[in-house]
Amino acid sequence: MKLFSIGGTEIKCSPFLLAFVPLAALLGGFRALAAAFISLLAHECAHAMAAARLGYPVRSVEIQPFGFVARLDCAFSSRADAAAIYAAGPLASLSMAALSSLFEEFFPVYRAAGLGLTEFNLALLLVNLLPAMPLDGGRLIYAACSSRGKKPAMHALRALGAITGAGFIAAFGLLLYRGAFNVTFLAMGIFLILSALTERSPESFPAVRRERLNRRRPLNVTGIAVPADTTVARALELLPPGGYAVLTVIGKGGERVAEIDEKELEDAAVGLGAMASIGEAVAFSGGKSYNKNK
Repeated sequence: MKLFSIGGTEIKCSPFLLAFVPLAALLGGFRALAAAFISLLAHECAHAMAAARLGYPVRSVEIQPFGFVARLDCAFSSRADAAAIYAAGPLASLSMAALSSLFEEFFPVYRAAGLGLTEFNLALLLVNLLPAMPLDGGRLIYAACSSRGKKPAMHALRALGAITGAGFIAAFGLLLYRGAFNVTFLAMGIFLILSALTERSPESFPAVRRERLNRRRPLNVTGIAVPADTTVARALELLPPGGYAVLTVIGKGGERVAEIDEKELEDAAVGLGAMASIGEAVAFSGGKSYNKNK
């Protein structure tokens, strides 16, 4: 859901996050929610600022339950650029933790407020350095891989992301069993699992295809047929690397009901989220629908 724009960058909020705001209100956790929002904003702004500094335009920044997701409008030109952008977030979290610690030491009023910025930023730093997708540690490892090693690395890092998310959910269940309720662990676990399962390699982004077209390199056009109940995430996984795809949506009776190309599909993924249906993607992006009565 789009909130507002800063220059050419859209600021969005995940609908999944909104479900936790009433829960935080019921549990009296607005102070912790504010600390998390400030810390996550600084973390992701560091990513976006590093990208802009290196000449990569940021298309959108979306607020997620355990972080912000910055979407760039172009491909990385080098591993060094990718590593610098991915490392900027953890460095910002470390800086915020150090600054908050100094404030607690020298300003009693700040210490009495009990915002918890030091602890949250240290936790944010440590979690984001885990070698799993979609965390910064996983992205740093992916950026360091050679071209040949990127595909197996992506599969392994996605699996580690799902396992890490399951670990957070298990920790939530254990704490709940012992009488403690920590909704952060639950939110982190769900977010990591969903994000890991829908993570895609940067090489499949449309910017790479545009770059190849700009160099006058032809692209293979591939036709793909998908059932009408396919999710956007699954459709994105079917896109061929380095080519261009046109997806035909097939109804339950085997009839052709719609058509959408991969640019329209990726636009819908940004606007609706990866878990939207292919039918919603067609309606959102203006894909072609066929009248069954004709």
